[in-house]
Amino acid sequence: MKRLSLTVKTLIAAALVLSASSCSEKAAETTTPAAVETSEAGNAGEAAPKSNIRYIDADSVISAYTLAQQLFAEQQREVNKVQQWHESKQRELQSLANSISQKQQNNVYLSQASMEADVQNFQKKGEEADRYLNTQQQRLTNSELQIRARLSDSITSAVRAYNATRGYDAILLREAGVYFNPALDVTGEIIAILNSRVQGEKK
Repeated sequence: MKRLSLTVKTLIAAALVLSASSCSEKAAETTTPAAVETSEAGNAGEAAPKSNIRYIDADSVISAYTLAQQLFAEQQREVNKVQQWHESKQRELQSLANSISQKQQNNVYLSQASMEADVQNFQKKGEEADRYLNTQQQRLTNSELQIRARLSDSITSAVRAYNATRGYDAILLREAGVYFNPALDVTGEIIAILNSRVQGEKK
């Protein structure tokens, strides 16, 4: 799950930067003053800096987003099923190999052909197991890609809808910078939008 979360963060990083139409002009006029005002606000203990940029913490979004939790749990169940099948098949093949070895040691085989038939059966079952495992691994990979895309689209949509009523020059990922004033954090508001949509879909 952790690996998936990191991958989702990477995918949504570029999509979450929302630039206003006059961003280049505003940047020239306000970048330096905004930085100064934010710094002064932090020193003075003010709660609301004047910067027109906000940020979200992707880890917190993924952890608190109900849909992400559901998708990750479902994916993990599928992974567990494949792992359990693989372990069971490995035990089956090992038992079959042991049986062939014991028959050979106890001179049970009446002919070379009968032993070769058991060996070929063992090899066939092994090859079938490998093909099935490869198919399931590919299915899980495709499912993971679909989860990444779905979460990326969902989070980006929520950020855009949120910014449509705020008009910020940019909403960045926290990982995009070394430091952000905590007062610029809008993670909670984005999570609220995302989870309200999940509740709305259930209704």
